[in-house]
Amino acid sequence: MSKGIKIGIMIIVVLLAISVVLINTMVNSNGIHSNVTINGINVGGLTPSQAENLIKGKIEPTIDNSVINLKFNEKSWGLSFRDAGFRYEYKDAVTKAYNTGHTGNMFKRLAEVIAVLFNGVDIALDYSYNDQYIKNKLEQISEEIVQEPKDATIVLEGESFVLTDEVEGRKLDVDKSCNLVKARLEAADNADVELVVDVVQPEIKRADLENIKDNLGEYSTKFNAADSDRTHNIRIATNSASHILVKPGEIFSLNKNIGPRLAKFGYKLANVIVKDELVPGIGGGVCQVSSTLYNAALLSNMKIIERKNHILPSSYIALGRDATISGDYIDLKFENTTGYPVYLYGEVRGSWVKFAIYGRNDNPGRTVKIKTEVIKQTPPQISIVEDPTLPEGTELEEKKAYTGYVVKSYRVVMENGKEISVEELPLSTYKVVNGIKRVGTKKADSPQVEAEDYSEAQQ
Repeated sequence: MSKGIKIGIMIIVVLLAISVVLINTMVNSNGIHSNVTINGINVGGLTPSQAENLIKGKIEPTIDNSVINLKFNEKSWGLSFRDAGFRYEYKDAVTKAYNTGHTGNMFKRLAEVIAVLFNGVDIALDYSYNDQYIKNKLEQISEEIVQEPKDATIVLEGESFVLTDEVEGRKLDVDKSCNLVKARLEAADNADVELVVDVVQPEIKRADLENIKDNLGEYSTKFNAADSDRTHNIRIATNSASHILVKPGEIFSLNKNIGPRLAKFGYKLANVIVKDELVPGIGGGVCQVSSTLYNAALLSNMKIIERKNHILPSSYIALGRDATISGDYIDLKFENTTGYPVYLYGEVRGSWVKFAIYGRNDNPGRTVKIKTEVIKQTPPQISIVEDPTLPEGTELEEKKAYTGYVVKSYRVVMENGKEISVEELPLSTYKVVNGIKRVGTKKADSPQVEAEDYSEAQQ
């Protein structure tokens, strides 16, 4: 072997030894390898504790001072990163940085070290925050932002309608706003957030109410105004069912609008039908209101959803045209099928109660008539009871008799004088009630003439 070759071999051996030492030093270094960064901060050559202190010192003051302004119009609410529970997971990032080139066998570590030297590596800090706190904060802000929409209103005053405009509402979209806030936190960006606020449209707008201009149908019935308690009940129920707006497709319920007929709501005792007889009861007279409104609904061509006739005929309205209500189980209901809102107006004047339904009449030549037909009549039987306590010739009605009826009713729609439809309404059946009459059998005593009067008569 020549001297030159020996020298060459020696140089290679020395270089290999030096490489081994350098590699061993690099791979087994106690510090983080060069060209490793955490969130862009160079931590190469530092021990894990030094690296953690370094990045904390650079980042924590920024987090302490970071506040996101949540804005809506001229209002602003601050949300600090700290209040939101925002925090970085420093230890996890430092551990990842240190493990680069320090785990696995020597070849794996060497490969990682070389890759980092040429390409570098940046470890992203993981973070966490309190989702629920953010949502709660936005819910609180929502209470300051929220504005309930206000429907346009309509009131009949005299012969004219008075309208008010609708008011739009607003509502904070908590979920969308929450996502915007979280995006700022995750980007460590404290730029302002414009909150997402939705406009809430009112259900009834002035333009809808401007269609209410025509009297679609009305009906009146007479009552005895001298019966003050019954009149009082009629007035309360009428007021409760008046100035009511019924939207297109909506079903009106009389029970729902007038509520329970109870003394605590001002109702008084007046005659009601109980077990085939008229007896005093709280709320007597309300059924006259129901019957009057029922006929106004019929004449306005409303769709009748629920109606039940009385068990006995009513003195204030024709057979087949009455409508009773009771408790919360017998109701008067009708649906507005006109395509426009309708307005219910009721009033009591003198001895009359009236209901009118206003809306939009696109067929001024159309009218509605109600026809009734008695298809069966059952006369009552009167039981005669002789009563020796009553003078002879005296008659006393102990139980009032009522004739029974079965009545068919029809709603006839006319257009320009021609009949275009006939609707058969629900059958009305009135119960026959047999009566009782007491007849006096007590004979009158014969008059006695006094003796002195007799003697005077002989003179």
